[in-house]
Amino acid sequence: MSEFDPEIMQDFLTESGELLEQLEGDLVQLESTPEDPELVNQTFRALHTIKGSGSFLALTNLVEIAHAAETALNAVRGGDASIDNDLMDMLLRSIDTLKVQFDELSAGSTELTKAELDLVEGLSKIGEGGDASASAPAGGDAPAGADDSAGRPLALDSSKMDLLEHFVADLDAQLEAFGTHIDELGDESTRSAAADNIADVLQELDATVDFFEFDAMLEITRAVGAAACNAPGLDGAMLEQLLPRLRATRVVLRRQRDGLAESRYFEPSMGSMIERIASLADGVMPDGAELPDGASDEDVLAHDGFDDGSDDGAPEGTIEDPSAAPAPVGDAGPADQGGPDPRQTGSRGAPAVEQTIRVEVGRLESLMNLVGELVLQKNRIGELAGQVVSSSDSDAELVENMETTSAALDRVTSDLQVAVMRTRMQPLDKLFGKYPRLIRDLAQKTGKQIQLEIEGGETEVDKSVIEELGDPLVHLMRNSADHGLEPPDEREAAGKGPQGTIKLRAGHEGNQVRIAIIDDGRGINREKVAAKAVERGLVTEAEASSMCDEEVYKMIFLPGFSTADGVSDLSGRGVGMDVVRTNIERIKGTITISSTPGQGSRIDILIPLTVAIMPAMMVRVAGETYAIPLGNITEIVRPDSTQLSTIIESKVIRLRDQVLPLADAQELLNVPFDEREESHLAVILTNHDKAVGMLVSGVLGQQEIVIKPLEGVDHSGPVSGATVRNDGGVSLIMDVTKIINRSE
Repeated sequence: MSEFDPEIMQDFLTESGELLEQLEGDLVQLESTPEDPELVNQTFRALHTIKGSGSFLALTNLVEIAHAAETALNAVRGGDASIDNDLMDMLLRSIDTLKVQFDELSAGSTELTKAELDLVEGLSKIGEGGDASASAPAGGDAPAGADDSAGRPLALDSSKMDLLEHFVADLDAQLEAFGTHIDELGDESTRSAAADNIADVLQELDATVDFFEFDAMLEITRAVGAAACNAPGLDGAMLEQLLPRLRATRVVLRRQRDGLAESRYFEPSMGSMIERIASLADGVMPDGAELPDGASDEDVLAHDGFDDGSDDGAPEGTIEDPSAAPAPVGDAGPADQGGPDPRQTGSRGAPAVEQTIRVEVGRLESLMNLVGELVLQKNRIGELAGQVVSSSDSDAELVENMETTSAALDRVTSDLQVAVMRTRMQPLDKLFGKYPRLIRDLAQKTGKQIQLEIEGGETEVDKSVIEELGDPLVHLMRNSADHGLEPPDEREAAGKGPQGTIKLRAGHEGNQVRIAIIDDGRGINREKVAAKAVERGLVTEAEASSMCDEEVYKMIFLPGFSTADGVSDLSGRGVGMDVVRTNIERIKGTITISSTPGQGSRIDILIPLTVAIMPAMMVRVAGETYAIPLGNITEIVRPDSTQLSTIIESKVIRLRDQVLPLADAQELLNVPFDEREESHLAVILTNHDKAVGMLVSGVLGQQEIVIKPLEGVDHSGPVSGATVRNDGGVSLIMDVTKIINRSE
């Protein structure tokens, strides 16, 4: 692989990486809807773009597998091959290979894994049928008497020569599409779409031609691409003169393609054709440009002074410096080397407005940290303003100014905080898009028929939350496919259809997001789970029989717990669900299981939108200040003696029509007995559908806190992080999940 600019490589990895992610989902969808031509074209274009960019960077091994997959899809586009299980397996294997190569590029490797030979040959064999009819020029494409071997021998470096064969095959398919779209330009009903399609085709071609430094070819493609963009805005007379010239340029490009297939470079003189194409596209009829009615491609070329270079007396030899070829005409406007990208112009060549920009994640992280610090300082200013206002010695005007400024700072900081947080928000589709492939592979491994339904993929959460959700969701999906859904014969025996369904849903609930994984399988066998728990000594038979279903299902999350009869590559290793719960709780989320025997199971995950900044209630415990996430507090009460009691040595609080476990924050935090205070207030904490009361010494009020992780510090107690208070002091943040788990 040749040397490359790191910034160019990063752009390639970012843009092509997004295409690769989309490709996998599109291919799985294509398998179920093979008759969708737009989806076929979409997957083809994505592979073609990846391959073209890879060619520019001389990534030979990457181009090889991308080209083979693209060629097979091209055969599908042409009706010479059909989507079946075998072809889809090969296409998905090619995506897996590309992923490995992308990972290697991301790690800075200069040697990419080569695709398996049988995969490349299998895809190529399918593609050969699709390309066979396209490999020969259509009648009339080449000027009469043209010699296919015309041109000068190429002398490219080895990396470019390795890619030349792929480029020639590419060019063949692109010229076919180009010819079709030129004909569509002549029809008013298809003109606008045809112009966009031509711009797309030539834009894809542009980068590769530039990479090979075929400047004469680049001059043609850029001029034609710019002219096609303007075609929808031209009147009939201009179009009648422009379209024959566009068709004639295809003849020249075909001649160049045929030469490259023989490792020769055809470099004609275009005469005045390029200038006339540019003028006509701008609505100006050049002197002497009018073509006779019914002019053939050869007539157009002759009329505009085309010279194939066969008698120009040029010295024999090889082209070692293609840059010596004629430069693009400077006054050709968009055809200029430095002119606008044809794909970035509207129907009249107006520049399109860029709607998005790419920002490094590190910059967003820094910005988020700075906003966090700003929130802390804003809180501090608010505290100081309060002191000034309450001081009897303060000047009235100063008090008013402090109040106004503090309120304005609070408003602006809050708006800035929300804006920055939104820049970190990403749709769950970033995750959900990977799961159709996962379910397809699981269906093949298990011999089951599985349909995946995804809802709410547009729901947005913080980037850090998405990163933590990936592995848990994969494990839960695998469990649903392996444990939850029955084989087809078992489903039919139970009166169900042979195909099982897994539903993946997401949606907002206040300042949280709920993700549900629902299957219509056999459900969880309560007796089997309870028997395994008794076998492991977790509970006695009497305790197991008295437990409600939810309590039994919770034991699935215990370390090493498994009801699988055997070990497979999917499940049954006795690990996983405890890790899933740990990962979910790490992002302040909760996970619960419900099930109906014979009808299916449901797993609910409740997660916060963000884990960086949150509102909290500040409480006092034995002289120290602690923060409790406000979203977990339902109410604060001052219980009297009639509300407090003990059940089997466990403290409880009677609150209206319910009895809740009661924890003492001083005990949870291991406060020494001689330092403890009387606790008169109970904070009622909830997490999903569980509630507990916690005794505290006092309540100080609400604050917006910035969470700081406790790295390198032993925090095995019921705390999850730290924050800086309004007065500049540091407080620990109470972990509600741990408090509730300890109180059960």
